[in-house]
Amino acid sequence: MSGMFDAKPDKAKRKVERTLKEEKAKKKSRIITTTVIIVFILFLSLAMVINSNWIRRTLPVITIDGISFSTAEFEYYFNAQYIEYLNFMSQFQGMGVALPDQNRPLSSQIYDPETGETWADIIAQSAYSRMQGLVGLYNLAVEHGFELSEEHYDNIEYEILILEMEAEMMPHTPSATALLQRMYGNSINVDVFRSILEFISMAEQYSIYIRNSFEYTDQELENYYQENSDDLDIFSFRIFNITAELPAEGTEDYDDAKAEMLIAAQVMAREIADEIETPDDFIDAALAYNDSLYPQPDSTLREAQGERVDELYSSWLTDKNTNIGDIKVFDTEQGAAIVYLVSRNKNDYYTTGMRQILILRDSVSPADFAEGEDDPEYLEALENAQKDAMERAQKVDALFISEGKTEDALLGLMEEHSDDNTPGGFYEGISMFAYQGADFRAMRVVPELEEWLFEEGRIKGDSKLIETEAFGFHLMYFTGFGDKLFSHIIAEDRMRTTEHNEWLDSIIVGLPVKHIGFTLVNI
Repeated sequence: MSGMFDAKPDKAKRKVERTLKEEKAKKKSRIITTTVIIVFILFLSLAMVINSNWIRRTLPVITIDGISFSTAEFEYYFNAQYIEYLNFMSQFQGMGVALPDQNRPLSSQIYDPETGETWADIIAQSAYSRMQGLVGLYNLAVEHGFELSEEHYDNIEYEILILEMEAEMMPHTPSATALLQRMYGNSINVDVFRSILEFISMAEQYSIYIRNSFEYTDQELENYYQENSDDLDIFSFRIFNITAELPAEGTEDYDDAKAEMLIAAQVMAREIADEIETPDDFIDAALAYNDSLYPQPDSTLREAQGERVDELYSSWLTDKNTNIGDIKVFDTEQGAAIVYLVSRNKNDYYTTGMRQILILRDSVSPADFAEGEDDPEYLEALENAQKDAMERAQKVDALFISEGKTEDALLGLMEEHSDDNTPGGFYEGISMFAYQGADFRAMRVVPELEEWLFEEGRIKGDSKLIETEAFGFHLMYFTGFGDKLFSHIIAEDRMRTTEHNEWLDSIIVGLPVKHIGFTLVNI
């Protein structure tokens, strides 16, 4: 009996141990399950944070010489370069230029099958280059204590205001941020855009500051211009082509027949040139040869700086022995070109300035009349528009004269009578050639105004009512000459550009360093 009683505690003990073991297993299972759930929640939270716009606007994905760029910032530069590329290449549409499919990710489109580079790789390289250039300038600006003016900060706010106004007028862009994201990626917002503009402005304005710091004496400008006058002088010349009527492809003895026809065209060109003595002779000869190609007096007229003249005849035009009125025939692959030198302008004059009250003629289009330009009603409407503009112009001119023909008198009449929206009707830096400088643009006016502005003896305060074919009537007031010869303005622009480019080339910038966060970039 004692053995039976002794077995009871052992059995109870085993039951307790089994229960404890089962509870421990259940507890362990609950801990594992809880841990898995916590890890999953943390992973999900991390994924949400990583994919949030907040982290894309703050986490650095690229660093260049100590300047870090977030996902939102890099996507801005990438998309800005992409937009610039598309705008530039659009002018070559229909000429076999390859463009990426704008409806597919650029990273999925191969640009170069041999290297495997995608369109995203190509645009990214352009973005890196742009960012490097800005970083180099920005760091130098900070190093030298350069600061943006209040005006530049105001300009940035004005640009953002314009963006907000555009967003209000466009469908599917309820805010400026929405419009920005449509152009530059889903991570950007107005605050990021503002900081980008401030960064870019700091870099670019410092570059402009350095460019403007270069100074040259009048003698240095004169020496530079004279050394480069063949490239910088303005050549006015007339040209028309005598084109050989080539044999059809496959013609027997094609090469010989082609050579004979080319020679015939070249002989004809020389015979025509021998009969030309004046510009009018040249105009008449071109009209007689091909009235569809050269129907107007100016159809043969060309004007260009020496550096932009065709190599075929540039050496002849710039030769010191070539004189005004000289004529020469140049053989071409299609026949021959007859060239006549009209003038060579050395730009040795001062630019001019003016104010004007503009009285526009009412627009009358021949397309609105049954018989077009020959319709009697069109001609009558044109005459009435001219008459009405003339009457209004003469009344304004009479008021101007009665008030003393002063600049203040002109300004006083301007608001009520002028169709010119330019503030004060004021124009300065007017030249006789529309020169495109690196940071300035020389303005040119229509021939009737140009002739008056540059007429010998013109002095400040001169005035005149002038009719122009293009617009109507201009009540002109001469405000005076610029303080530099136009040739010196051109020379300074070229010298400044050369020195500025050398300075830019001297800036050393490190390569972009990508961080692990670059995987967030959507290109």
